[in-house]
Amino acid sequence: MHGSAPAAFLAAWARLGGSWEQHANPTSARLGLLRYLRDLQIREVLAWPADELPLPGLDDALRDTGFSLVPADKQDWKTRSSIGLTGADAGLAATGSLVFAPAPGRSWLPALLPILHIVILPSDRLYPDLAAWREAWRHSGREQDAAGALIVTGPSISADIEFHRHRGTFGPRFLHLILIESGGERDAGIEREMI
Repeated sequence: MHGSAPAAFLAAWARLGGSWEQHANPTSARLGLLRYLRDLQIREVLAWPADELPLPGLDDALRDTGFSLVPADKQDWKTRSSIGLTGADAGLAATGSLVFAPAPGRSWLPALLPILHIVILPSDRLYPDLAAWREAWRHSGREQDAAGALIVTGPSISADIEFHRHRGTFGPRFLHLILIESGGERDAGIEREMI
């Protein structure tokens, strides 16, 4: 991967109003996420199942430090968490967009309903644009998943009839990205064009 790939994506992400942190390895990313959650003073996070999050050891690290992942299928999550935590299937450098493909066990609730959505993205999931990502998924045999993908381009922003901008009306008001350097590992054998 070219060294400019994360920089191009992060520049587009910053223009959209998202916050971010970049980590050299999974250990640093786990510590960064724990510090971020501690500073927010939130103990429960509406999240995908731990095995769907692209950060090994996260579930144990959260539990050991007093945090818990609340499954999106629990009936009482609304009153317990204003933070969502997911992974992303891709980051698109051209627009700073994140792609979330449907998969069993992954609810879109953590990505759409909380005020703050935290996204974990390994750098080997960065693509130049949507066409490059779709082509990679076509070759991986997961093209049907791509057809139902959710694409998020920045925090939710809308305008009323008088053109006053409002954040968080139809989705998270804030997006925070945890970008992890992947060290050249590939995702499930998916071949793709390097940025």
